[in-house]
Amino acid sequence: MSTVSRVWTAVAAVLVLFVAGCGPTYPNCKKDKHCHEGEYCVNNRCQQCRDNGDCPEGQECAAGACREIPGYCRDSADCAEGQICRNRRCGPCMTNSDCPSGQVCMDGLCGEAECHSTEDCPAGLSCINYRCRSDQTSSSMLGPGDCVLEPMYFAFDSAEVSSEMRRVMQNNYECLVKRGGRVTLEGHCDPRGTTEYNMALGERRARMVQKLLTAAGLDRGQLRVISKGKEEATGTNEAGWARDRRVEFK
Repeated sequence: MSTVSRVWTAVAAVLVLFVAGCGPTYPNCKKDKHCHEGEYCVNNRCQQCRDNGDCPEGQECAAGACREIPGYCRDSADCAEGQICRNRRCGPCMTNSDCPSGQVCMDGLCGEAECHSTEDCPAGLSCINYRCRSDQTSSSMLGPGDCVLEPMYFAFDSAEVSSEMRRVMQNNYECLVKRGGRVTLEGHCDPRGTTEYNMALGERRARMVQKLLTAAGLDRGQLRVISKGKEEATGTNEAGWARDRRVEFK
């Protein structure tokens, strides 16, 4: 081997060792050690967390970063008045059993019942969902089967129907079978996010309820779907936003 060949062989060997000793350029990575302290290598990219277990209490891993959990709670004492803590998130009550002793679940909030029957109300008012309401309001809510259609509530940024809300949906289904006729499923959202996004989310919520009621046996032609998006949202905090996220039966 010539002197020139030996020199180039030596240079090539040095280059191989140099390249082998260098890791990927941050934030690219192959191992956790290529990332900054406290970061993890996920899919060859450095990020703050792999899953919720890498985040402090009260935060969740979203798109590789730890973020505050909306409405996070340890128990119902951390929530706004009337709300309950379920799965570490503040939200509306679903049934009376969610509420403290002596309270009932009214439109998603725990509180003292105004009435338990129409006899408890002044003349001209009827007891609807534990509140005394005018006969005009009552008659618009009740059908021939004398039953009440309850709103269905949703988690933040979700169109999935929870197990608690499936029980509400079953009661509404039975009510609709008794009443017959058509009903409008009106999707609503809380005020956060763009108008366009919330219009789409409201429609997804209403269509999900339509899909489940149709699967249960109702004729699709009975169920009209519309979205109000955030148009009628009134909430200014988590308690109010939880009531905004709903599908109403009208």
